[in-house]
This record gives sequence, structure tokens and C-alpha cells, in this order.
Amino acid sequence: MTQFRQFRRLALVWALAAAPLAVTACKPYTVVQQSGPPSALKGVTNMTIGFDWSKVTVLDKASEAEYLAEKTDEEKADFAKIKQETDAAIIEGLRDRGINATPAAADAAPDLVVSYIHVTTGIFTPVYSVPSKLEARFSWQKDGKVTDVIDTKAMVGASLTTPSDHQRMEMAGRNVGKAAAKFVSDVQGK
Repeated sequence: MTQFRQFRRLALVWALAAAPLAVTACKPYTVVQQSGPPSALKGVTNMTIGFDWSKVTVLDKASEAEYLAEKTDEEKADFAKIKQETDAAIIEGLRDRGINATPAAADAAPDLVVSYIHVTTGIFTPVYSVPSKLEARFSWQKDGKVTDVIDTKAMVGASLTTPSDHQRMEMAGRNVGKAAAKFVSDVQGK
């Protein structure tokens, strides 16, 4: 057997072995729990959303409270604004992909709960930069029971074109919202 034929066979073996990994690598989410068949999300185009920041870790801190304990009042207000902007960006990311998403009323059970897992708002300076990172869990509910759950994450680098942590967190929020919308689209077979 010539070296070329051996190389072709080896390349074919590698391609076949890598194919399942390539399929999963293309998805911007990780499925934790999935309903169906048929999926509980079949035909869903409208949903209400609730946000849960209660278990988030921030930077290297075990909780948001621990993170905020070291911050000034101005920095605390800034972080509260980033949270609101990130929530709004997730809704916009869902809308970008065709889901009519609206915030749930305070006294109503949402169709989707977004639970934040980890947040790094990041920093940009000409000498030192830290990217913004966002990890969230999306849990869809129907009749009070969780039907589908995915984990998503996004990272946006800090640079001259993305110097603001508000800008980067909005971009990260929009990206995880789009990932959740892709999951809905995928389970609906679109």
C-alpha cells in the first residue's frame, strides 16, 4: 500500500471519528433536559420570561452579595444597570430569532426562567484587558413543571471596539438569547 493510500485511509478514519463531535460543537447550547417527543416547545412562538440572579457567581466571588460587598455605591448601581441591560439583551436575542419574548408579570409564572450561573463583566485598559463572560441556564416550564433545560455561555473580548462592560454584557446577553432561540427552533424541527 502506498503512503498516499495510507494517508487517505487515516484521514477518512479521523473524519468519521470527528463527525459526531463537529455536530455537537456547532450548537451554542448544552442540553440538560429535553421533553418529548413531541417536544413541549412544539409550536411555541410567544413566551414570558423571568430572570433569576440569586445563585450567580461574579468574578472569583461565590455570590453577588460577596462581590458587591467590596464595591462603592456607584459601582453597585452600575452593576444593577448591567443586570437590567443583560436581561433586556437576552429578550432581544430571542426576538432576533423569531420568538416573541416578553418579561413575565411579577405575580405570574413565567414560561421560561433564565438563571444566571456566572458573570464576569470584564475590563478594558490599553495595558490589561479581561473579556466579559456570561453563563446562564434556560428552563422552560409548562403547567408548573420544567420541560426543557439548556446551559449557554458567551464571551466577548475587551478591545478598542468593545471598551465598555455595558456594551460587552449586552452582546453576551444577546448571544445567549439567540442560543436559546436556536434550541427552540431545533426542537421544533425548523
